[in-house]
Amino acid sequence: MRYLKVTAQDRSGNGKADAVQLHFHNGSANLVHEAFALDMSADGCIEFGFAGDINSDGLQNFQDQLLLTAFAEVFLQLNWFNTGDNWERYLKIGATDHHQDGTPNVVTLQFSEDDGELGKPIKIRRAAAYDGDNDGSLDSFTNSDVNGDGIANKADKAVLRKIAETFLAFRWFDA
Repeated sequence: MRYLKVTAQDRSGNGKADAVQLHFHNGSANLVHEAFALDMSADGCIEFGFAGDINSDGLQNFQDQLLLTAFAEVFLQLNWFNTGDNWERYLKIGATDHHQDGTPNVVTLQFSEDDGELGKPIKIRRAAAYDGDNDGSLDSFTNSDVNGDGIANKADKAVLRKIAETFLAFRWFDA
């Protein structure tokens, strides 16, 4: 199963994430692609990134950089990051195509933090976005606090929609 593992870090020590690493996996031990984005001014906007062929279309172009920037800027809104160069906190995102028609019906987000025991992450919280009528548009979302402010509200659903849609733009799912 394909999934994306995303880790953000506060490398500058200002209390805000400034580095976002994306690891595209095809199975649990098979890292296929990496991308990296930086918010150097701590304003939530990505100024620099290495995308590569992030959408797997065989080309490395400006479209890849736009996708990386859009995803990383939404990811920064989740407020799920590590201090310094730690890697304990991460987000695992995957999509499932239940109808097997090439259009994913569910995008799942698993917020995890490694407790130090090898291979046993602690699942902190989960969220999901659904395309219930299989029309290619996400229309239902779990009532989850995805931005970490302690309240599950419309702002969380908006961020969940954005992160799910930008993830789907990578086309990193089993079709």
